[in-house]
Amino acid sequence: MTIRAVLIDVGGPILDEDHEYAAWDEFLISLLREEGSEVEGEELSRLVLAATRRCDRNPRSSVLWELCRPDVARFRRLRDAFREFQRRHLAEHYVPRLRPGAKEALEELAGRYALALAGNQPAWIKRALEEAGVLALFSWQLVSEEMGERKPDTLFFRMILDGLGVSPKDAVMVGDRLDHDILPARLLGMYAVRVLVGPYAEQIPISPLHCPDRTIGSLEELPAALEAMEGR
Repeated sequence: MTIRAVLIDVGGPILDEDHEYAAWDEFLISLLREEGSEVEGEELSRLVLAATRRCDRNPRSSVLWELCRPDVARFRRLRDAFREFQRRHLAEHYVPRLRPGAKEALEELAGRYALALAGNQPAWIKRALEEAGVLALFSWQLVSEEMGERKPDTLFFRMILDGLGVSPKDAVMVGDRLDHDILPARLLGMYAVRVLVGPYAEQIPISPLHCPDRTIGSLEELPAALEAMEGR
């Protein structure tokens, strides 16, 4: 096979967002306690892990429903409060952190392939990528907020491929989520590489289309993985 383009998820493979998930769970514990729930941190973590493993698209929303069912009104109130916290926290407190070795790997990849950002991210995240010295390495620099589409919609990926002028069979999607990254890429006929980082490393494939072509531990392993896929 010949690889012309590599689409790379932003949050997870490039940026370490583990601290963000920890902030979400701290808020949920506080929110549930205000509602009179006796759920402790260990129990919440167990429920989130179970939802993550079964590839629920929004694991924490799934957990809220599990704790609220069958009270739809209560579920919606807590879910909306959680979403507002996520929005506010992202805007006011989120600090982007480049994963160790990510910059060096991206520099190596940019010399061989057309790279594309492929993340559900606000447009301002690109300032952080520019400050980290990696944004210029990407041929496609638009993220979901600018595109008007989000993963896992396959249109998101088609827009990137069309922008690069590359067919799906000549492209690889690299991401940490089976549901958001691997599945839609494979539906389109792209190759898919899973990066085992962050909480979504716990996801378990729920269909053959959720299974990646390759699995790696970090972006540092990606150049060699792509060479192996090309038969070099």
